[in-house]
Amino acid sequence: MKNIRSISLIILMASACLLPTGCTEFLKEEVYTQYDPETFLKTEEGIKKVLVGAYSQLQVNGNMREDQFTLSEFPTDITLESGGQFEKDALPYINFQWDASSGFLRSIWASMYTAIRNANVLLENIDNISSIPADRLAQYKAEGTFIRAEAYAHLYRYFGAVPLVLSTKTDDLQPSRPTDAAFVTFITQELSDAAQGLPLKQDLYGKATRGTGLAVLAKFCLNTKQWEKSASASKQLIALNQYELFPSIEDLFAVENEINKEYIYVYPCLAQGPGNNYMAHAFPPNYPIQSNWINYGAQFRTYTAFIKSFHPSDRRLKMFVTEYTDTNGKLQKLLEDADGKPLDQARSFKYRPDPNAISVSNGNDIPVIRYADILLMLAEALNEIDGPTQESVDLINQVRGRAGVPAITLAEVASQEALRNHLLQERGWEFFTEGKRREDLIRMGKFISNAIARGKNAKPYHVLYPLPQSEIDANPNLIQNEGY
Repeated sequence: MKNIRSISLIILMASACLLPTGCTEFLKEEVYTQYDPETFLKTEEGIKKVLVGAYSQLQVNGNMREDQFTLSEFPTDITLESGGQFEKDALPYINFQWDASSGFLRSIWASMYTAIRNANVLLENIDNISSIPADRLAQYKAEGTFIRAEAYAHLYRYFGAVPLVLSTKTDDLQPSRPTDAAFVTFITQELSDAAQGLPLKQDLYGKATRGTGLAVLAKFCLNTKQWEKSASASKQLIALNQYELFPSIEDLFAVENEINKEYIYVYPCLAQGPGNNYMAHAFPPNYPIQSNWINYGAQFRTYTAFIKSFHPSDRRLKMFVTEYTDTNGKLQKLLEDADGKPLDQARSFKYRPDPNAISVSNGNDIPVIRYADILLMLAEALNEIDGPTQESVDLINQVRGRAGVPAITLAEVASQEALRNHLLQERGWEFFTEGKRREDLIRMGKFISNAIARGKNAKPYHVLYPLPQSEIDANPNLIQNEGY
């Protein structure tokens, strides 16, 4: 069973402290539907509850299939979905036909702004507290700053610049969007400040550490093409000497190997909830499963062309199911038919099924950023700064070596464009089923052309999703993204 210190175990209790409680007596004068932050946050226990409530919204475990797959992988060349009631929701994202009415977009927006609200409650009151040691207050302030900045970075990945709400006491109930430059500058500074104030280690698994702050800073700067800052943050993280590659890539995502040195930023999961709901979608039809598992009709599949792009000796191929004997004793092939026609039916079992799963809910943690990502991000940033160097190649070869594939040489990626293209492939092989493909394709300028090559009616404006229509309707100062 997962370490009982996990932040997941206290999310529901802590969140309850932030939710309204109902009155049970008619016309009683006392107000039970609000809490006073100035009183609540005077105790360390109150601060911790506000923080955990904010973390619970930031860590999108409950929206995993929408956040990590529907929005982040279905529009790409790795993963698709078919079958079940979910197909009607997935098809617009597979076929570049999404619109502003999507409930998935609205749900992500609401979760992130709730995390921002909770972080703001802490940040606007914490400087008034004198009963808690200054060093601990500084840490809590850094955590609140990180949560707010990461929530905004999450929104930026989908929508671009969004309104910066930095206080719960503002009179501006219809904020407008800042310029892209102003938004990026603010988030970069917030993440930088948070990283310096976060502790090297935390008391609860899943809370932000200095490594978490630097990892998110490196990622945000990479996606916004601030190459020097991304490289600097990655190098600072490596210099912490807290992280390393897990020896066996095919075993990394198993429940028994959680809390390892490769995971830097994690959404903790428990079979008891909040859980990882991926595997119910990965089991192919009539796959022999345990009685405590469930196989959904909505099937998450992997494109044959992607699997065939791997080197034959790649250990990461062990994480795919390409054929199996079903419950009727029949051999089912998922990669190609007898004539060699791609079936696009292979399944990623990267998240090895949890033996103790409870129906759809598995305990496999969801890594948001891991050490392999830092190595490849640094290689990419260095390439964008100076072109191909032996340092970049050596970073890539650390990841390739763990996967059991031959090292590449500098001569094989002699131009900046050649190394950039190779890194896009390398990131696909390493991070499939982790919700990174869309942002990688966008950053490298391949998202639209890749989709068109696959027969999709993709347009340049599709690099951003539309702001939720409900937000546009509620706020006349919000300007919708182009094309929607």
